[in-house]
Amino acid sequence: MNLTAPLVPKWLPPGPEFWAYATGVAHIAAGIAILTGVQARLAAILLTVMFASFTPLVHIRMLLADPSNHWIWNENAVNLALTGAAWVVADSLARPRR
Repeated sequence: MNLTAPLVPKWLPPGPEFWAYATGVAHIAAGIAILTGVQARLAAILLTVMFASFTPLVHIRMLLADPSNHWIWNENAVNLALTGAAWVVADSLARPRR
């Protein structure tokens, strides 16, 4: 919690600790859904959206505050890779039949 909550914008209601716990629960729920196949595609899509939202909410702010910090650039690159990986998983899962 000490590492995650400070990354959440303070203006985002209901507060940083809520979002830190919520994203942790969402990661676990998405993993379980993907592994079990229960709503796996929806879980992977929502995971992609969550990772993608981290870029403007967390990483861009940090890059603007300290653009010479290589660690922040690394975190942003990892987040973009995770976003792409989640997108690939979502795309690889079977689409619902019509």
